[in-house]
Amino acid sequence: MKLTAFVVAVLTLVVSTAFPALALSWVLLIALGYAAYGVLRSASRRLDYLNDLPNAFRVTLAAVGGYLIGAPLNFTLPSSGILLFVLSIYLNDEYQRRALQAMTEGRRGGSVALLGIDGSGKSTHAARLEKWFLSRGYYCTLVPFHKYLFVERLTRKGGERAPGEGERGGNPFRPLLSLADNMLLNLITSLGIGLEGRVVIYDRYVWSTYVKYRSLGYPVEPLSALYMLPRPNLAFVLDVPVTRSTEIIRGRGNHIRYASEVLKEEKEEYLKIAASRGYPVIDSTRSFETVQEELERRLESVFPTRRSRRR
Repeated sequence: MKLTAFVVAVLTLVVSTAFPALALSWVLLIALGYAAYGVLRSASRRLDYLNDLPNAFRVTLAAVGGYLIGAPLNFTLPSSGILLFVLSIYLNDEYQRRALQAMTEGRRGGSVALLGIDGSGKSTHAARLEKWFLSRGYYCTLVPFHKYLFVERLTRKGGERAPGEGERGGNPFRPLLSLADNMLLNLITSLGIGLEGRVVIYDRYVWSTYVKYRSLGYPVEPLSALYMLPRPNLAFVLDVPVTRSTEIIRGRGNHIRYASEVLKEEKEEYLKIAASRGYPVIDSTRSFETVQEELERRLESVFPTRRSRRR
């Protein structure tokens, strides 16, 4: 498809330069012609008739780009043409198909974050929710926010480790690096999900990093506004007593054993976030299935089941 877009852009540039009066007609002919070809091609392969529309869109961008590149040199039009040409080369077909499918089905995408202290069931419920969304016809991605993109590698090289039981404080630069890491992770995982109709489930969130550092005594307060800036579409706080959290942590052989005071501060901070932003607090001391059913019930009204179109 990249070669096709390149050829269309070059041909359009040649036509618009040699035959200016025919340039717009050529662009229209290319756009409509390739769209018709795409519909017929999809029908012959028994696919959704809109399946090849993304390719037609890329060809249209290439044609318009080629036309604008050959426009009188006033910087704006040729530079816009170059931008459209680059888009026609690199625009992702599959993303366009998902976005088009989501629009035709009326399916919305969004992000859901599960928050809470250690041992509240975030990871287990997040994994189950991913399967639940997939079973309802949604594209879904599970993102664990406690796994950094680059911070852990940098701190390992520097010989730093996270504070353990009874320890507080640490490298003052770590919260800043973690903020950059978390913001980047949030950006690359959430960009375009609404248009694409995709759901991202966050096991913890950017706020979780702030809450953890604050409870551990890191100098994170000056960064609080930045940490709390991003927001998922929905968030749930899974609430358990500190005593239960401690028991679960001690049953995990390789888990960092945070002091009860740290967990208590975290719990209070999560409850403050829930109260200030109107997020549900779910009693996670109940059975796993009961909690899961409540999560699904609350999500069902926001993300209704949609039938998949013929692909």
